[in-house]
Amino acid sequence: MNEWQKNLEQFLEDCKHAVQISQDNLQTLLKDNQDTVYGKRYRFKEITDTASYQAQVPISDYADYAKEIAQMEQGEEQVLTAYPVKHFILSSGSTGMQKRIPLTKEALDRCIAPIYYAAYACVPGIDTGKYLHLSVFRMKLTDIEKNTILSAAYFRELHDRGSFALNERYLGGEELLFSKEIGNVPYVKLWTMLSSPEIAGIQAFFLYDILLFLKYFEENWKSVLQDIKDRKIPEELPLSKDVREAMLQLPAPKTDWIKRIEHVCSQGFEGILSRLWEKMQYISGVGGSTFFAQEAMLRYYLGSVPIHYFTYAASEGMIAITKELESIENVLIPRSGFYEFIPYGKDSDNRARCIEELEVGAYYEILVTNFSGFYRYRLNDVIKVTGFCGQAPVFEVCFRKNQAINIAGEKMDLQTISKAVDLLAKRCKIQVLEYSVYDEKALLPGRYQCFIETNENDHKVLNHIFDQILMELNSDYQDLRKLGLIGEAVVSQVHYGTHLQCKERFMAKQSNRKPLQYLTDPQIVAFMKERIF
Repeated sequence: MNEWQKNLEQFLEDCKHAVQISQDNLQTLLKDNQDTVYGKRYRFKEITDTASYQAQVPISDYADYAKEIAQMEQGEEQVLTAYPVKHFILSSGSTGMQKRIPLTKEALDRCIAPIYYAAYACVPGIDTGKYLHLSVFRMKLTDIEKNTILSAAYFRELHDRGSFALNERYLGGEELLFSKEIGNVPYVKLWTMLSSPEIAGIQAFFLYDILLFLKYFEENWKSVLQDIKDRKIPEELPLSKDVREAMLQLPAPKTDWIKRIEHVCSQGFEGILSRLWEKMQYISGVGGSTFFAQEAMLRYYLGSVPIHYFTYAASEGMIAITKELESIENVLIPRSGFYEFIPYGKDSDNRARCIEELEVGAYYEILVTNFSGFYRYRLNDVIKVTGFCGQAPVFEVCFRKNQAINIAGEKMDLQTISKAVDLLAKRCKIQVLEYSVYDEKALLPGRYQCFIETNENDHKVLNHIFDQILMELNSDYQDLRKLGLIGEAVVSQVHYGTHLQCKERFMAKQSNRKPLQYLTDPQIVAFMKERIF
């Protein structure tokens, strides 16, 4: 049994005892942190069970920790946690302000190497191939200290623990994965990819990143391949000397491989990954239930290459993994913390449940108590429980609680919007490349405005069809439409590249690569409207 399978087996064994492990986690956290500032404030020493924990410790969000985290950044100890802090993780800032999240040694010990191995154990031959990672961490590996992003911290830990050598596992090695001076990432990654016929997998933070990259591949392969043949990198590209040298040190592709690239790419890009790279085993990134529309376009490029959805994680830590290829269902990581679940829906009683109280088919908001100093912390994600792996809940991540749309009481969510866009594409035989939506409440009655990018320029009128689909998917929306309390949804086609331009212009953090879906900023809405055909 290899290291990957060994860690998966241990994870599955933990799942069998998830209820007890969860309770043990809580007791350990209360005992170890009872003398911290936070532990004294909420009298951890007096807490004996889950009920008293829920009675004494309030539900929290990031704002409740801002003062304490600032103190910890100044070097103060025993504030939120007794465990040594190894990093302060910078969030993507996708929901507003960029957060700084403590990550402790204890949390890393519980969730780094073992869970990384367990998550990838489902991929055939995972321990033998070389992979392309589409991200670039804007720092040297040796510079990753206190302030970084979660993925970079994980890579540093895996590397330092000897779990695997980055130079052996990733094409381009450290120099092309950890660099301050890569100003044109798609070009560098495509050069790397076209230089190797032996790629076993492609990894990225989000599947959205892979989709954008494959679109870049389709549009630029001829020019990049010519540069590879000439062994010449354009001077105008913003690349450091070290990066250029690392690219040129990649083995020059053999003539027969270059001819194969030219032949296969000239025949079109449908199924390009499996047609060109016969050893490609998977692509990996976070996607899930709000990625329906983009996923259809992504699969156009994949051919027979399966998707590995990898994990459900936040800057606050790793929470769950997928244990099967092509599954969007996540299995809770028992040793990662203590979790509570608040029922989400019209008739919920708002009482937080433990994992043994969860019901299949029900929706819940997750509360996290973890080993990095968060207690009953709102992630603001809503999940749907689909089953159990042993005692550990299996679930789909549906939408962010603060991104539910509500014009007149219909409680529309982004998962439903995504399904509606997917169905619209199928019924109208169009390919939706990108989409976003906002609730136009200034009108009477209010209505949904959906912006789409497609592969066609015939500007079809899709309003009625989209509106009908929304009524099919959400009965409350249907009732309110019939009563005239919500107006007919509007679908507008915007110019190709609009969503990417919007992110580059308005999203402050370059690390935020999540799809742009629910629009709340009036400036962004105005930008989108300016680009309607």
